[in-house]
Amino acid sequence: MAENDINHAVGEMMDKLERSLFRPMQRKSYEDVVKCFDNKNCSSEQLQHCIDRCQAPMQQVQNYVSQEIQQFQNRLQRAARECQDQAQDNLPRNPSESQIAAAQASMDTCINTCVKNHIKLLPTIKKRIEDTVSSIEM
Repeated sequence: MAENDINHAVGEMMDKLERSLFRPMQRKSYEDVVKCFDNKNCSSEQLQHCIDRCQAPMQQVQNYVSQEIQQFQNRLQRAARECQDQAQDNLPRNPSESQIAAAQASMDTCINTCVKNHIKLLPTIKKRIEDTVSSIEM
């Protein structure tokens, strides 16, 4: 349940970013690459430099977004591990089935809370990505 919620929320955020920011930026990059090919006076090496230069901003964006998503995933994993540690810490040495079930339920509740809290962070992450993308010159 929690995994589906977080995957849906992140997927929705990424879809909005892709449609509003990444597509127009990619389009501009491809248009600029076409202009590189239109220059009949450049060598193949110059052509490749031109192509690389046109694609560099989009590569910067992809790297930045990957970094943001990785940091988000790392934070979520740390929070989930904390929930797991708390559940284990509350178990006695030889737990009964009911104690194990209670610890599992407690851990699940903790993880669901963490997921909800992390979903609340997505608008801030989205804004940070938008601000970073707008600062990258095409």
